[in-house]
Amino acid sequence: MEKKRTLHPEIKGLLILIGSVLLILCLLSFVHGSPQANWLGMIGYGIGLGLMWTLGLSAYLAIGYIGWIGWKMIMGKQTKILSLKTLYFTLGILSLSMLLSLFAEKGGLSSGLMQSHLYSEIYLSSYPFPHKVVRFNLGGVPLYYLLCDIPIFNLQHLLSNMGVLITFSLTGLMSLILFTNTRIIPLSKSIWTLLKQIGKFLKKVGADLKPKKVIKRKKPTYSPDLIAPYEPPSPQIMEDPLVDEEVSNEEPSDLKISTHIEKRPKAVKTPKNMDTKSYVGAFKKFRLPPLNLLTNAKKIDKPTLKKDLEKQAKILEETLLSFGVEGKVGEINCGPTITSFEVHPPVGVKVQKIKVLENDIALNLQAKSIRIIAPIPGKAAVGVEVPSLYPQEVGFKEMLAEYQRGSKKLHIPVMMGQTVSGENVIADLTKMPHCIIAGATGSGKSVCINSIVMSILMTARPDDVRLLLVDPKKVELSSYANLPHMIAPVITEAHGAYAALNWLVGEMSYRYEMLKRLKLRNIHAFNHRKVNQALEDEIEMEIPRKMPYIVAIIDEFADLMMASSADLETPIARIAQMARAVGIHLILATQRPSREVITGLIKANFPSRISFKVASRVNSQIILDENGAETLLGNGDLLFLPPGSHVLTRAQGVFVRDEDINRVIEYIERQSGPQYLIKSFDQMAPTEVPGLDGGGDGKDDLYSKAYEVITETGTASTTFLQRKLKIGYARAASLMDELESNSVIGSQDGSRRRVVLKKD
Repeated sequence: MEKKRTLHPEIKGLLILIGSVLLILCLLSFVHGSPQANWLGMIGYGIGLGLMWTLGLSAYLAIGYIGWIGWKMIMGKQTKILSLKTLYFTLGILSLSMLLSLFAEKGGLSSGLMQSHLYSEIYLSSYPFPHKVVRFNLGGVPLYYLLCDIPIFNLQHLLSNMGVLITFSLTGLMSLILFTNTRIIPLSKSIWTLLKQIGKFLKKVGADLKPKKVIKRKKPTYSPDLIAPYEPPSPQIMEDPLVDEEVSNEEPSDLKISTHIEKRPKAVKTPKNMDTKSYVGAFKKFRLPPLNLLTNAKKIDKPTLKKDLEKQAKILEETLLSFGVEGKVGEINCGPTITSFEVHPPVGVKVQKIKVLENDIALNLQAKSIRIIAPIPGKAAVGVEVPSLYPQEVGFKEMLAEYQRGSKKLHIPVMMGQTVSGENVIADLTKMPHCIIAGATGSGKSVCINSIVMSILMTARPDDVRLLLVDPKKVELSSYANLPHMIAPVITEAHGAYAALNWLVGEMSYRYEMLKRLKLRNIHAFNHRKVNQALEDEIEMEIPRKMPYIVAIIDEFADLMMASSADLETPIARIAQMARAVGIHLILATQRPSREVITGLIKANFPSRISFKVASRVNSQIILDENGAETLLGNGDLLFLPPGSHVLTRAQGVFVRDEDINRVIEYIERQSGPQYLIKSFDQMAPTEVPGLDGGGDGKDDLYSKAYEVITETGTASTTFLQRKLKIGYARAASLMDELESNSVIGSQDGSRRRVVLKKD
């Protein structure tokens, strides 16, 4: 009889090795729920799904074992007792899979990249309340079922988690020893020897790192005879390292003394090279706060989001059809708190016809409020913005991390929030260059101010940006008082705010004079100039090496306008009109955006506005020049008007926790204390501030003109003074109060006109 022909061992090994390579490719490109992403198509996806369902991550080891067998066959080394080794390997794989399942059950998986390559399941958990949970099967479905899903006889119930960990760790270790044919006693001796060598090495390193005590003990042990030949080196020798080398060459017997002399110039060099005129010198060792001081944003699971959005889109189409508008929903953008549906109406349908259906659409979608954009700028569609079913928090840490990873860097970045499409809104304050923030109480205005301050603290050093904070409420911004970024302590009084604004006007004039003499155009050119020391010495004013930006934030601006009789409008208008080029930027925040607070002069010089939810359409028109802010949801939902644009951007404001703010402040304060330029604006007496009431002497420049107008015409009213003197409401009211205190006019009596007591 002829012997049966068998394949050559190398051919067998090659086929097995190729098969293992194909299997590993199926696993590496496996993405659960995306067959098209697999490198080997549907077949590869099915193989990857089967392996992940059965073994989880242990499938990679199983494929590696198969490849190892194929390689042995190719090399002609037939593995002895293969069946026994396979048994040991199988025991190890099962132990590893059980440990991985236990690891997944305890919530030990946070990598989004790894999660997408695993087989996951969604199941309903009833503890501590009914909720949906996503299960990632790290060790495969069968062993996960054996671990915790079998009623009563599951391993968690029988052995507890600690028992499962101990049992399968021991079985895995035993299978590894048997598979590698390792002798236990020689292995333990080798490990013990290695540990002793590591211990000796660490002791040696620790001894080398200890400070040498030779220098400290030298002086007391020297006798006068030994000290006499060595006189202290002259200042010239201390500053020039080359001279020190000569000393060490001439006297080689005293190497320790010469080495000590060589180190001293390094300590002297640092202050010598430090520029006393620059902010850089004082904060040379300052480090920006790291990201790990911030908390990650809370994420909410959205398992049925796609079905819910399709259901809402269908209801929206049916609602429009019931009113005679045949529109089709196109793209759906799901943001953190707002979902935007793009509706494509047929030709001939007026946009206004859809816009008037706002309340009817909100009724059928069971939404608190909706906003219709008719049309979406740049698209042939109408936008319908509806509150999201699963609102998400916009994390400050994630947005800041993405900005730091990006290549585009801004001078003063401000983290605003995320748009409906999920894009980050990060503005540059130097481009804005001033901003008005308005919103009702509880709408997110204070959180926005804190996010602006935190954006500056996390991205700018104290020598780059200085802060001037005005907080009439005395609690919102008081925690920032001791930062090195602060120009002065937080201002809480009305006369202090006016004094600070006047100081800013003076600082602006000083900076412009400096730029004029140096023939530079703006602060950027100043900070990046080539220093001409001869030219700067000729100028009769102190020229710093670096000019920091100044950001002034005034919270509750309406309260200041009411409480102070001074004219805040004039210095604010002057700063807003001129201060951009010298790096001074204003941010005004108010909860009452009325025409008396945001006057035409102020509004014209603040191109950037941020509006949270306001009470009425009138307030929305004042702050944004159009409707829409009254329909916002609150809790950080905002409309942002960028500079140089008339298109509003809707976004969910970034959220910064109080504990994160406190950690960042503590980190900065540990590095440097407050570096105030002004001791306190609030401690200035009201009489020291020009323009404030100090009595009845008429301290306003227009007091004499107002007196003449009132006494000549016999008419006394605030609006009358506004028209005649062409001033704002606040200043006219201040003049009326001064005239009343000086007994020129009588007190106000309801709706009647004031009586003029003095007439020419």
